[in-house]
Formats: sequence, C-alpha cells, structure tokens
Amino acid sequence: MARVVPGRACGTCTLCCKVIAVTDFDKLPGAWCPHCIRGKGCGIYETRPTDCRTFFCEWMLEKGLGAEWKPERAKFALVMGEGGHLTAFVDPGFPSAWRSAPYIDAFRKLAAERVITIRIGTKVIVVLPEREIDLGHVGPDESVHFEAGPDGRIAARKVPRAHRCGR
Repeated sequence: MARVVPGRACGTCTLCCKVIAVTDFDKLPGAWCPHCIRGKGCGIYETRPTDCRTFFCEWMLEKGLGAEWKPERAKFALVMGEGGHLTAFVDPGFPSAWRSAPYIDAFRKLAAERVITIRIGTKVIVVLPEREIDLGHVGPDESVHFEAGPDGRIAARKVPRAHRCGR
C-alpha cells in the first residue's frame, strides 16, 4: 500500500473486478467477478487471491493522473506492465470510452515512448503515435509481438506464446 497516492482509495470503484482476468476463478476479462459486490468491493476481501491483493490500477499509483482517470469515471483501468507497457482494460459496455478526450490524445503522446495497448475483453488494439493496429481477439495462448515493418514503421501481430517465449 505504500505506493498508493495519499488520499486515493477505490471507494465505489470496482471496475477492475470486471475488466481484469482472474485465473484463480477462471474469470475472463470483461466479465464481472462472481465475488464482486458492485459499487462496494470484494465479497471475499479477506480471502481474495494474491493477484487481487497486490493489484492497484495506475490511477491509484500515479499522482499525475487526475480524477477523470479514475476507472469508474474513465470506463477503463490502466495497468503498467513489464518494460513500461501500459494497457487500458476497457469496460466492454463502453468500448469506445478510451477514444474520448482527454484519453486518446494522452495515449497517442505516450505511444512515442512506450507500448500502449487497449484491451476490450479479449480484443487488443495497439496505439501508436500516428495510427492504431487492431489485432482482433488475442487468446490466452497468444501474445503481441512488435517488429519493424518493411516500411520501417512498427508492426504488431499476435503470435503463439510458446513461439514468443521459446518454449
């Protein structure tokens, strides 16, 4: 909890309970967790899985994100991954929320310095400064691979996880 911005709390926000997958429950992204009490929190808070215990969205951790970035308001939860990869896990009930102001301009600006992906359930869109790449459905056995395209621009494609990880 030491990394949480002082004064911030989930409060009535439970969007992560919908947009993030929870392997311990076989909960898919975009579906409500069966243990979520919407607008209140986790019904099994004291015994929730480690992934849930250690999870904090970027709004909770990043001082520079204003109130408009709180997931219940933005309709997506930001998560920082390995190497600074930023993913917006979007509520499938509001699939274009990430495209509205101020979000889309911020994502395009950030895309100049890091990988930005938008996940709407299992659909993945890569945001680049000058364009977007819609990869469609990316399954749990697939990952996104980036490389320079023939024109020198970044290309993204989905690949089997075993291929990418060398297993």
